[in-house]
Amino acid sequence: MKLKALRSGWRRHLRHYSRLRRKLGGGQDPKVFCLSCSDSRVSVHEIFDLGEPGSIFEVKNVGGLFTDDARSALVYSLNHLSPDFVLVLHHTRCGGYHSLGEQGVEADIRKHMVANGGLTARLRVEAYLAEHDIQLSEDDMEQLIIEEGCRMQTESVISFLKISYPKQYDRVKEGEVKILPLLYDIVSGRVLVVPERLDAGSSMKRKQL
Repeated sequence: MKLKALRSGWRRHLRHYSRLRRKLGGGQDPKVFCLSCSDSRVSVHEIFDLGEPGSIFEVKNVGGLFTDDARSALVYSLNHLSPDFVLVLHHTRCGGYHSLGEQGVEADIRKHMVANGGLTARLRVEAYLAEHDIQLSEDDMEQLIIEEGCRMQTESVISFLKISYPKQYDRVKEGEVKILPLLYDIVSGRVLVVPERLDAGSSMKRKQL
């Protein structure tokens, strides 16, 4: 890519969103908060076809983990923007989770994943498969690990709100704000609902959103 492409894209933005910018200049009102991965293939606006900028208050980091920056963003969103949905969106073929099974990856990536529960998710899945004597393909095992990671991050969101922001937790408990753990399949484009518990049965069938 050359700088010319960035300039052309920016000029298209100036033309296409002039009216929207005037609207957003007065403030933002996104109805979706989303915690997702930095992976370039995970474009939340495109996945959910929400189109216009300003629709999603988004935090992205390696693995889509509930880190300090994500906590700060969530608190701001819930306190000032009143979203209807909090999405914890993981995805298949995630380099962050994949790094846990590799040697020689960047130390900072592995440190980030380990510190925020990624390795725990992998160990839980390995113990579950051993206990139930289940053999899975490499892809299915990796999906289970990513799902477990998504579940753990979602649990962290809920625990954080319950302890630190009980009023916001009550909004979740009463259904005013819905927290959804989701898995985006990079290849098929499907968005799957992460099961409530670790499950390798039923041929790994998952409900779609």
